[in-house]
Amino acid sequence: MTLKVLRASQLDFDTWRLVTSLYSSDPLSHAYLLYDLIYELKCTDVHFCLREGKLIGYVLVWRGASVVGVHVWGEVEPLLHALPRGEKAVFQLHSSGHLHKVLRVLENCNLQVRHFLDMVADESSFSPYYEELATRLCESIAEHVLEYAKLKESEGIKLPLEAAKSKLRKWRYYGVFVDGKLVSVACAYVRLPEVWIIGDVYTHPSYRGRGYAKIATSAITRDAVVSGAKAYLHVEENNAPAIRVYEKLGYKVLRKRPWVFTSPS
Repeated sequence: MTLKVLRASQLDFDTWRLVTSLYSSDPLSHAYLLYDLIYELKCTDVHFCLREGKLIGYVLVWRGASVVGVHVWGEVEPLLHALPRGEKAVFQLHSSGHLHKVLRVLENCNLQVRHFLDMVADESSFSPYYEELATRLCESIAEHVLEYAKLKESEGIKLPLEAAKSKLRKWRYYGVFVDGKLVSVACAYVRLPEVWIIGDVYTHPSYRGRGYAKIATSAITRDAVVSGAKAYLHVEENNAPAIRVYEKLGYKVLRKRPWVFTSPS
């Protein structure tokens, strides 16, 4: 029995074939892997574990934002050295069995363990909610860029206008305007033929409880399912209001997974 560990820089045709085969077998679990290798390679590193010609584990590290995104999947014992330490990072663990292994490696870091639900909607389950009231945000419309930056500021995120424009260009956003003010948004930040990952669902604190997040999320979910993909999102297990909104839109809980959040000491 042979064990082989590769990095993304060593990705050859045979390994790429294994990656695409793994994705095809379970797009929801491996959408980040495929998307980052195709579209985010410059800020992505992956350590693969192969045994007898099979891909049995990987650690995916994405450094495209101020917070490092890490995915831990499969047989990872030989790959634990690849886990980033001493950085602000979010580790998505694809099995609860990974938790004690990851915590052992990160034991000297400031960390927090939280559990998130993976929820999925498709064309048959989706129940639309006034999505015609949402506006597709466009980076070429100055008002959209400015209002998006203002909304993020209410979330505690200082976003220069060029950065706001870049996000609206890269990701597909819908928003709800009230009297010319953007008060709620939702987006798809991963778009593949089989799965869109929905996120950045946020409503200004002064406008919550009025269904605006439901409208924005309905609009981006509609785009996903009409394309033939499944809409996939993550929500913290104790966020009951958000879970109720997603359930009313037709999202169903697929599984619960542990996430680990770390920050520099």
